[in-house]
Amino acid sequence: MGKRVVVLFTLFCLCMGSLSMRMLAISADSAVSSGAQSGNTLSAVVGETRGYIYDVNGEPLVNCETTLAVAIQPDVQALNAAGAVLQSEDKDALFETVSDGKIAVAEAAAPLQTANVKTVNRVERYQTNGLAVHLIGYINSDGDGVCGIEKYYDTILKNASGVLKARCGVDAMGRLLDGAALEFTQENYNSPAGVKLTLDRDIQKIVQEALQKFEIGTGAAVVLDTATSEIRAMASVPAFDQNDPAASLDADGSPFLNRAITPYSVGSVFKAVTAAAAIENGLHESFSYTCTGAYTLGETVFNCHVRTGHGRQNLSEAMANSCNPYFIDLALHTGREALCTMAENLGLGKKIELADGFYTKSGIMPTAFSLTSGQDIANLAFGQGELLASPLQMAAVYAAIANGGIYRAPSLMKAIIDASGQEVQRAFLPTARRAMSEETARRVGALLNYSVENGSGRHAKPAKVSAAGKTGTAQSGWFLENGEEVTQSWFCGYFPYDAPRYAVAVLKENGEGGSADCAPVFQYIANAVTELQ
Repeated sequence: MGKRVVVLFTLFCLCMGSLSMRMLAISADSAVSSGAQSGNTLSAVVGETRGYIYDVNGEPLVNCETTLAVAIQPDVQALNAAGAVLQSEDKDALFETVSDGKIAVAEAAAPLQTANVKTVNRVERYQTNGLAVHLIGYINSDGDGVCGIEKYYDTILKNASGVLKARCGVDAMGRLLDGAALEFTQENYNSPAGVKLTLDRDIQKIVQEALQKFEIGTGAAVVLDTATSEIRAMASVPAFDQNDPAASLDADGSPFLNRAITPYSVGSVFKAVTAAAAIENGLHESFSYTCTGAYTLGETVFNCHVRTGHGRQNLSEAMANSCNPYFIDLALHTGREALCTMAENLGLGKKIELADGFYTKSGIMPTAFSLTSGQDIANLAFGQGELLASPLQMAAVYAAIANGGIYRAPSLMKAIIDASGQEVQRAFLPTARRAMSEETARRVGALLNYSVENGSGRHAKPAKVSAAGKTGTAQSGWFLENGEEVTQSWFCGYFPYDAPRYAVAVLKENGEGGSADCAPVFQYIANAVTELQ
């Protein structure tokens, strides 16, 4: 009896072992038939999306273009049928894909809808010649944000990711079922969730067009809302290709450098700060000085750009003429403490947090203690010496003048958007502070308006709106191979003068001068934005 039980048990084990081996073989065959198989469905990823980045009006800055994609069942006849709409020249790769029992996905030149070949619009993350690329940044091949908003809000944008798939029915062996049609499925694809910025897409387009039109090959431009200092536009040239960042790695002009937040020598656009410090501390616009073409301090001679001199002039005339000797004398009478305090109140020498963790460089603002000689004060008076500031910082200076003397650091972040497209968290504006009295701001603004109407800034005068501003041409301390020093061209200002809305800073590296290079860019921006609104 015992032997019979042992024999029966042994036969049972052999049968179960054979059955297990058969099941493992079937499972292995099924896995080999398609790595993308799930149950009785075969699928392939057609497209992926990431959270939106919107402008202040809710207009998309990414995910705003589509391309046509085609999905092809794993069947050679289906591939032949799709041939009429295929853009891809790599037909061999597509043949291998369908031969391996997988759904093939490629770009399409025209729509086609059959049971086994279907096209669909696929969302592209970036457009050609994108907007505000230095602020938005780009993602790498793993879908991680590398720089800009893509980096600093990577988690939020990833959480809003989605996928578009093509699928069709298969049997347990991974073979196409007779009559099984292709279909598309979406998992959170193109969700409206993301982040909203302070940028205005239309103004951003205008600024980028202006830099191109006036051939600012290396430079930048910034537009701020004067009431809030929110960034409405920021452009730096040259720019990189978000769709192919690697192509820009060795390109001329350092296209990854965001010149709008890079500190430069600022030159005469700083004279607005010198004038504000003087007026705030009791000096009147009638303060006069006779320019003979140079100002001598000890053994140092500071030349005027008009070597024969401007003669006797007051503050309004000196601002319009951009007379360095006058502003040296004005700064020496004002004093280093008052000059440095005004500049610091206007944000110079301080980092700016554009968004959570996204900081700019601070630049250099000399302290009163570091200005140990009259020559140091003289250099600072017209924006030279150790002083370095970015176009963004200088735009904020002019925004404060336009805003009645109230300074607010520029900001870029507006709100977080949920999956229903609604704002769920708004960013707080940076704290405002009074940098100068309202009366001082009004009087400095009048000086800047006079400069546009009658002085060096006349090339910036818009056609249909009033403006205030100042040109600048700064020695950089950089030298070309031929020994010539690089000069930085500037224009900073705001418009309309009588009811300010926008402050603008324009920079051109190695330019001829602010009047020739940058004032026309300001004029174009002011005209176009005025027409826009």
